[in-house]
Amino acid sequence: MDLNKVGLHIHELRNQFNYVEIGVGLLNQSLEKGSTPGVFFALQSIFHAAGQVSRTLWAPRKKGRARAEALRKFMGIPDEHPLNNKDLQTLFDFSDEANEEWVKKTVGKYILMDYVGDLGSSQHKDVEIENIFRSFDTKGKIYVYRGVGFNMENVMKTLKPVSDAVNKAHYHLFPDQWAEAPADEKKSEDKQEEAKS
Repeated sequence: MDLNKVGLHIHELRNQFNYVEIGVGLLNQSLEKGSTPGVFFALQSIFHAAGQVSRTLWAPRKKGRARAEALRKFMGIPDEHPLNNKDLQTLFDFSDEANEEWVKKTVGKYILMDYVGDLGSSQHKDVEIENIFRSFDTKGKIYVYRGVGFNMENVMKTLKPVSDAVNKAHYHLFPDQWAEAPADEKKSEDKQEEAKS
């Protein structure tokens, strides 16, 4: 793969990690404000971006595998890695069909939808994970979507070294994008932000 193609993919990977970071900020704000829709919007954003990273670096389809291998090699990311995760890659695939399947499997069962809180101390503590449509356990930091659970702390730890490798490669390929803005330019940007407020 030529350097231009590598650069394009690395730039896009960096964008996805930026989206993860924004999602984490939104998640924290939503938890502080007690906004259930905000919590799930943030989690969906985080996991969609993480899934994009996983698909780019560990392509599930044959035609993308050479690209994925070249990118991992360029950044020194091993093939065996927790981010190489099918559940993460397919979490939002064919949601209409997956929702229908989940509904069929849970007919007549006690289900849990859109719960945010300490699940272990709630009246829902005995609900089997496969019967949870969407929840975020604030104590255990577990996000569940359609019966698949993810420990947020583990996900963030898994993403960190890959993010660091992407940033290092991006800095190497696009050093001008990492340069500090000149003081006058920064002041101008700050004034523009104030004007928007």
